Amino acid sequence: MGGSGGGGGGTTVTRTELDPTMRPYVQYGLSEAQRLYAQPGMMQYYPGQTYIGPSEQTQAALTAAQQRAMTGSPLVPAAQQQLQQTIQGQYLGGNPFFQGAFAPAAQAAERQYQGSVNQALSNFSRAGRYGSGAMQGALNMAGGEFARALTGTAGQLAYANYADERARQMAATQAAPQMATADYGDINRLLQLGQMSEAYQEAALADAINRYNFEQQAPYSRLQSFLSAAYGAPTGVQQTTPVYRNQLGQAVGGALAGAGLGQMVGFNPAYGAIGGGLLGAVA
Repeated sequence: MGGSGGGGGGTTVTRTELDPTMRPYVQYGLSEAQRLYAQPGMMQYYPGQTYIGPSEQTQAALTAAQQRAMTGSPLVPAAQQQLQQTIQGQYLGGNPFFQGAFAPAAQAAERQYQGSVNQALSNFSRAGRYGSGAMQGALNMAGGEFARALTGTAGQLAYANYADERARQMAATQAAPQMATADYGDINRLLQLGQMSEAYQEAALADAINRYNFEQQAPYSRLQSFLSAAYGAPTGVQQTTPVYRNQLGQAVGGALAGAGLGQMVGFNPAYGAIGGGLLGAVA
């Protein structure tokens, strides 16, 4: 900063300078910053891969899962076919186990029929009425009972089989929507596998973009570093205040004072002015 004064005043100039003990370090830092700025190769992006790619195990698992998802489970179409046949009523008749359930009841009815026939023959034989119409009527009655027993047993078994299968039909009908969505299980897994693969590709793309952006910004980054070093260098901490005298003003002031003094003591004012000006100039 600086200031000036007229008349009999002086001019004071204050100059701020760098501390001489710090000057070599600042000069060295600025020269290093300039050297680094002039070397573009000093700023380099990490040469290696900056993302983790899939391991061999992960890649093998992804491949196997993709094949499995594309092939699908053989159990799903088999279950869907079984469910469809149940809904369509293909098991309402022709139960392969029907005969096995009917045979014991039929055998019991047959034994009862044979017992009734033998009893009737014996009774009519002892009564001397063997071959009579009454005997024939008794035999026909026994046969009718046997037929009704077989029919009743078969009807009960058939009814139970039909009721059970109808219940299964209703249960299959309610399970049909859930079974239909099973088709999307493999599709969703394949979609997830595709998204996992895309995530690795996205990481690779991000790595390439970051490298590209780094190379584009490298010159500006070097310049910014250089400017930051230059502007950030420490300012001076030493101040000197030399005093510059205004000799012309002092001479004029001395001449006026000398002339006045000479007049007061009886000298020639001109001589007093000359003397005062000389004193003011050398002061």
